[in-house]
Amino acid sequence: MKSSGLFAEVKRHPWILALVIFVHLVLALLLGLNLSSDDQPPMPASKNHKIIDAVVIDAKKFDDRKKQKKLVAQKKIEDERKAVEKKKRLALEKKKAEAKKIKDKKAREKKAAQEKKKLALAQKKKQEKLKEEKLAKEKQRREKLAREKKAKEKKAREKKERERLAAEKKRKLEAERKRRAEEKAEFERALLEEERLREEARKQAEHATRLQTQRQQYIMLIAQKVENNWLRPVSTITGQSCEVIVTQTMSGDVIDVRVQSCTSDNAFQRSVERAVRKASPLPLPPDPELFDREIYFKFKPR
Repeated sequence: MKSSGLFAEVKRHPWILALVIFVHLVLALLLGLNLSSDDQPPMPASKNHKIIDAVVIDAKKFDDRKKQKKLVAQKKIEDERKAVEKKKRLALEKKKAEAKKIKDKKAREKKAAQEKKKLALAQKKKQEKLKEEKLAKEKQRREKLAREKKAKEKKAREKKERERLAAEKKRKLEAERKRRAEEKAEFERALLEEERLREEARKQAEHATRLQTQRQQYIMLIAQKVENNWLRPVSTITGQSCEVIVTQTMSGDVIDVRVQSCTSDNAFQRSVERAVRKASPLPLPPDPELFDREIYFKFKPR
C-alpha cells in the first residue's frame, strides 16, 4: 500500500526519479575513477616513500571527499524525500481541506436551501398578505374613484348648466345689444339720410338760386346787347316796351324773333325785331345748364 503510494507520488513528480538516477550515476562514476586509479603502474623506488605518503594523504582526502559527497548526496536525497513527503503531506492536507471545503460548502448550501425555503415560505405569506392588502386598497381606490367620478360628473353637470345659463344670458344680452345697436344705427342712418336730404335740398336750392341769378344776369346781357343794337324810331316815346321771344342755336345764333305785347306802334315793334337779329349771335350762358332754345325777356329801353 505504501509502495503504491510512493509510485503514484513518483508518477506525479517524475523529476524526483530523474534526480535519484543522476545521483546513482555520479556515485558509479566516482567508484570507477577510484578503481582505475588502483591500476596505475608502480612508481620508481626512489620516490616510493613520498608517493605512498601522498597517495595515503590523497586517498584520505579522496575518502573524505567521497564521504562528504556521499553525505551531501544522502542529505540531498533525504531532503528530496522530505520535500516529497512534505508535498505529499501538503497535497493530502490540501485534499482534506478541499474535501472539508466541499463538505462545508454542501452544508452551507443545504442550510442556504433551508433558509431559502423558509424565506420563500415567509415571502409567499408576505406576498399573500400584501396581495390581500393590495386588493383591499384597490377596492378602496376604486370606490374612492367612483365617488370622485360621481362628484366630478355632478360638478361638471352643474358647471355645464351654469355655462348654459350664462351663455343664454349672454346671448340675450348680445341680441338686445345688437337690436339696440341696429336701432341706433337705423336712427343714425335716418338722421344721416335726413341730413343728406336737407343738404341736398339746400344745395339744390342754392343751385337753383344761383342758376336763377345767373339766368337773370344772362337774360339781362341779351337784353343789353339787343338794346345796344337798337335804333330808336322817331315816333317812339320814353317808357315803351315789348315782350320778346327769341329762338336760338347752341352757339347763340338767332333763328326766329317774335315780338308781342308792345306798348307802342309797329315802328317800335319792327325796330326791336331788327335789334334782336342784329345782336346775333347772342351772349352764351355762363353755365350750359342755363341754355334754352327759346329765350323770353321784356325789352324796355331806357
